[in-house]
Amino acid sequence: MKKYTSHFLILTLITGIFGFSGLEFTGESIVRFVCLVSVIGLMVSCLDAVILSRKNRRFKNQAEKVKADNQRDFME
Repeated sequence: MKKYTSHFLILTLITGIFGFSGLEFTGESIVRFVCLVSVIGLMVSCLDAVILSRKNRRFKNQAEKVKADNQRDFME
């Protein structure tokens, strides 16, 4: 999901400009709906990136501790 963050950002900006600029055209409500859906997708992908990076950091720290403990036990 992290790789879609930039896509959702671009889609949100483009549809936001067209949908909420005040211009009258057919399909304006569809563009606004797509904008809102892309905002939700952007928020989900950003949260996913933050949550996964925290999990990866935690697992990496745990793996380093286990590795250090194994090396210490091996030396004794």
